[in-house]
Amino acid sequence: MPAAGATSTALLSDTLVDDERASFADAPAADSTTPMGGSSAPSGTAASAASAPEAAASDLSGFAMPRRTSTRTMSVLALSLGIASFFFAQSIVVPLAAVILGVFGLRDEPTGRGFSIWGIVLACVATFGWVLVVAAGALAVLPFVFLAAAF
Repeated sequence: MPAAGATSTALLSDTLVDDERASFADAPAADSTTPMGGSSAPSGTAASAASAPEAAASDLSGFAMPRRTSTRTMSVLALSLGIASFFFAQSIVVPLAAVILGVFGLRDEPTGRGFSIWGIVLACVATFGWVLVVAAGALAVLPFVFLAAAF
């Protein structure tokens, strides 16, 4: 006849086993790969070599793969420099940078197409606007230059 302490220990161990079974029953079913991503087949067999890519893919199934976001950096810079060209067009560096970035933005960034086009247009308008202002100023001053040369 077992002692009283032995029966309580047996009941306690049965309860622990039942609790462990319950916790494993709630867990999702395991796939054919081991926890470390390898195959359950012995190494060196054709089954392990064939399932290696599948095992690698299943390892990453719980993680979100980073998506490549479309950037519009060059297009936005082209537009910004195109607007700045109205103030700095006489330096020719700002409009030239706007046109170059706009062309690269058209080529490399399809989502920023409108920004690139507007950057190019504004840079060209600002540059040719300054050329027209300088030409008009020269024409306006030209008669006074001839009058000053006459005296």
